[in-house]
Order: sequence, then structure tokens, then C-alpha cells
Amino acid sequence: MKYRQAAYAFCALMMASGVAADARSDAGDSPEALADLSGYWQQEDGTVFHFSQDGINLISRHDGQSPGAGENEIDFTATVHGNLIYGAHRGPFSRAIQKRCAIQIWVGMGLTLSEDGRLLEGFRGDRVVDPKSCSARNSDPVRLVYRRVSGLDPLE
Repeated sequence: MKYRQAAYAFCALMMASGVAADARSDAGDSPEALADLSGYWQQEDGTVFHFSQDGINLISRHDGQSPGAGENEIDFTATVHGNLIYGAHRGPFSRAIQKRCAIQIWVGMGLTLSEDGRLLEGFRGDRVVDPKSCSARNSDPVRLVYRRVSGLDPLE
């Protein structure tokens, strides 16, 4: 009896999650959702990423030519829904903080694909993480922009 309210809240959340999942379940059937985003993308600061898409699942990984990150380190994992991409972005923390406070560095993100398929723009959340205690507090969102590049050379 003492957990009744918690059980009701949990059931309500599960039902809401089921409705949201049903609303998205046909995303893979849309021609827009099947647009292939695989390939190389570059942020405004010159950092290069390789996107791998499998159906509606998208993973962005750091490319080896980008300084400051190890090759193949995950940038984000997301779901493609039409021209919208939403998922979890890994904050730009040092490897030591990533290893120690891994759960605290993932934040929500959302991008919109341009009509020509060459530009992704949006935002990700941001956090300030205390490296000693791993406590985190949210801070202002960060703008994200990725431009498709035709090959490994970011100037192509």
C-alpha cells in the first residue's frame, strides 16, 4: 500500500512510453528516414566525424584526423525520424573524466537535416561535472552544426 503512488506513476510512464514508441514505430517505413547519412561530417571547428547508419540508427564517431579525441570514440548515438535526428551526445570531457564519471557525461541532443541533406543543425545539452565527486549540473545547451564532406580530407 505504501508504494501505491509510485506504482501508479510508474504505470503511467510506461503507458506514455508505449504510446511514444508506437508513434515512432513506422519511422523506418518513411523514405525520408532511409536517407543515408553515412559518411564524413565536419563541425564548424574543423573536427571530423564518421557517421554510420543502419536503418534508423545513427552513430557518430570521431575520425582519426581530428585532434583531441581517439579514433572511433563515440560522439553520439541517435535515431533518425524523417529529417529529425535525436539521441544521446557524449560531452567533450577528458578521457579521465569519461572513464570515472561515464554516466554523467551523456546528454540529450537533437538535429534537423537540411533539405539538400548536407547540413545538420541543432543543439545538445551540456553539463558541468565535478571530476572528484562525479556530481553534475546542467548548463546552457550547446549549438551543433555538422556539414557533410565528400571524403577524409575536410577541405574537399
